[in-house]
Amino acid sequence: MTQEAAAKGSSGDGTQALAGGAETTSEELIQFITRLATNEPHVRCRVGAGSLGPVAQALNELAGLLETRRLSSVEKFGIEALVEQSQNIMMTADTSERIRFINFTLPGLTYEQVLGRSVYEFLLPEDQERCRAVIHKVLETGVPDSYDIRSYADTGAQWYVVRVGPIRDAGRIVGFTMITTDVTSLKRTQLQLEQSNRELEQSNRELESFASVASHDLQEPLRKIQAFGERLKASDSGALSPEGRDYLERMQSAATRMRRLIDDLLAFARVTSKAQPFTPVNLASVAREVLSDLEVAIEQSKATVTVGELPVLDADPTQMRQILQNLLSNALKFRQDDAPPRISIEAKVDKESGRCELRVQDNGIGFEEKHADKIFNLFQRLHGRGKYEGTGLGLAICRKIAERHGGSIVARSTPGSGSTFVLTLPLARSKAAPPSSP
Repeated sequence: MTQEAAAKGSSGDGTQALAGGAETTSEELIQFITRLATNEPHVRCRVGAGSLGPVAQALNELAGLLETRRLSSVEKFGIEALVEQSQNIMMTADTSERIRFINFTLPGLTYEQVLGRSVYEFLLPEDQERCRAVIHKVLETGVPDSYDIRSYADTGAQWYVVRVGPIRDAGRIVGFTMITTDVTSLKRTQLQLEQSNRELEQSNRELESFASVASHDLQEPLRKIQAFGERLKASDSGALSPEGRDYLERMQSAATRMRRLIDDLLAFARVTSKAQPFTPVNLASVAREVLSDLEVAIEQSKATVTVGELPVLDADPTQMRQILQNLLSNALKFRQDDAPPRISIEAKVDKESGRCELRVQDNGIGFEEKHADKIFNLFQRLHGRGKYEGTGLGLAICRKIAERHGGSIVARSTPGSGSTFVLTLPLARSKAAPPSSP
């Protein structure tokens, strides 16, 4: 080799050590050590004559050792370690759907006994066709997919999700991968939830059945009691003693209360059982209709009602009217004796969250904050029936309507200073809970 060729070889670009020619120079050693230090363990130094030749040879041996260690490290911390230590069962199969690799041993079988067998041998019969369709789709389209299965084994995990992906060679699909994840806990929770939903649906059906009975069978005896009571009062009132007339009035009053209670129970049950689809609802129009319905009560109480700008939202129109009527009726009912009611209906829209906050505020008798949640429960009354009529169901209906719409309702109050009911609702159906089926 000429001196010029040896000089070119000294740059260390080759993977073999260069020998012979001129003496190894200190500059060559420095260049070699620099490249070695920058993670190029494959580089080699020219071994020339002179006193530095043995140093170059020793450095080449060191470089070889470093290269061996690097390859060993890659193998130790590389993909093989990930596959072997994974908690997921990983396997590959060819286009004949026979297993070519698996990182787990299956119950009762050795690794060798699994290789070459059809993937469908390890599926329950009822799962095979469904899983086959997914695998064929992946092989045909190259698009990953997944399926869930029950374990064919009696021990260990019982439910798995299997993710299927294509194996390509030079752009051609030659097989597929299957990564199996234990989802037993999740599946058990899902099955429990499905069972709870079935029980809830059954409960709703029973509630609807009760509503049907209440609207016909229970109402009919009450209508007769009231009708015959009115006849007795009209035709024979003079023949009754004062005590008899008192009994008759009590009977009529009890029948009226019972009928009102049944009506309110029906309204509560029908929040879901007779719910209507969501449509765009103009709350301003609804408020005007409610005020028209309550016109007599507003005039008799000399109330002042102010209505601010109200939004349009996706809702059940009948239930929006129902909730506003209940809140306004309460504001008129629980008024102070020495001051006419002042009621305001206002709304605030948060476009960022897609929700609106509707406030119904009054200057009524109020209540203690500790009862703020209790008043929304069924049959809860803070005042005796003697002064304020009602069944204790109105606010429970309001809460149920709010929850059906994916919203909430809360109350804030101070005794003697009035109350504020805050109804929060999504503006769009996509933000709300889906409406229940009738």
